Amino acid sequence: MVGKMKIKQYLIIFAIVVAVHLVFLLILRGGCTGRGSEESNTENVIEPVPDVVEDSSPSLDETQPSQAVSTQPLDPLAGVDPFSPQYFSKGLVPLPPNIQKLTENCKSGVVVDLDGRRILWEKDPNTPRQMASVTKIMTALVAIRKMRLSNGQITPETMIPVTRTASKIGGRQVWLDPREKFTFTEIMKCIMVHSANDCAYLMAEFMGNGDAESFVADMNAQAKELGCKNFTFVNSHGLAADDGRENMGSPIELAYLASVVLGVPEITKWTRVKVEYIRENDEEFKKRNKGLPTMLSSSNSLLGRCNGVNGLKTGFTNNAGFCIVITCERNSRRVAVVIMGSPKAKPRDELGIALVNWAYQTINK
Repeated sequence: MVGKMKIKQYLIIFAIVVAVHLVFLLILRGGCTGRGSEESNTENVIEPVPDVVEDSSPSLDETQPSQAVSTQPLDPLAGVDPFSPQYFSKGLVPLPPNIQKLTENCKSGVVVDLDGRRILWEKDPNTPRQMASVTKIMTALVAIRKMRLSNGQITPETMIPVTRTASKIGGRQVWLDPREKFTFTEIMKCIMVHSANDCAYLMAEFMGNGDAESFVADMNAQAKELGCKNFTFVNSHGLAADDGRENMGSPIELAYLASVVLGVPEITKWTRVKVEYIRENDEEFKKRNKGLPTMLSSSNSLLGRCNGVNGLKTGFTNNAGFCIVITCERNSRRVAVVIMGSPKAKPRDELGIALVNWAYQTINK
């Protein structure tokens, strides 16, 4: 009997021990499960927080690009000093006899050290003369300024539909077709590389909200805003108007305008280009053109021929003769040469090269 009692007591004690162990295990399991869930959340949420905190304080290198973009003025003319008779100082230097002889082949011109704002040579620099396609320097400047200040309504990728009126503009052209559309950048490329008159008119028409004459009025207003008094524009391309009038400008103000445009990369990226193309992806056009796109060739023969020359614009009409605005940079020193009223292109270019080389020899003395 006593033995049975002991066995019963042992069983009760064993049951209590087992029950206690089970309760302990359940508690332990519940605690582990809760900790496991917390660790999982810690992996997915808590651990990345230090990285996020670190990244929220960008390094100097990371902040520089945004600072550069935010501080760059939209207006390409922001901070530009207006022209005045005192803008360039006179530091005239006699030309060597051989170059002086070449200057007989032009009606007027000027050589300017742009960085020193110093006139090195001049020939009737203040008289307005017909400037033909040199006009397109102002056309491009006004178009780029309007694009930049349009609050994003016009961008370099904005499509410009060709109008019938633009397609009829003659002279040097890319044979625009009213069925075509080109981006703003493509039209600018045609203007500054190929000096395309049809594209210069189209740009004026588009940027003038359908009224090319309104854009020309903006060109004249821009000249006055810059302090230039010798510019007169009757169109955006430089051909003679139906009434015989032509765009006018003086050598010294063209040299000033060149210095302004050198600060506008949307223009200068094309003035240094000898050959470019459009209609590269127009398969229908290429079928009609022996499988080739339209080649744009610069009329500035000094590109690649005279060290450092990076622009800017040539021009010709019967009344204007052969004109050129040359910009050049050597060892971070910039020079502008303007030649107007040359009877032929070859002597104009020979004089241009001679004046550029002479300018740097003079500056470096």
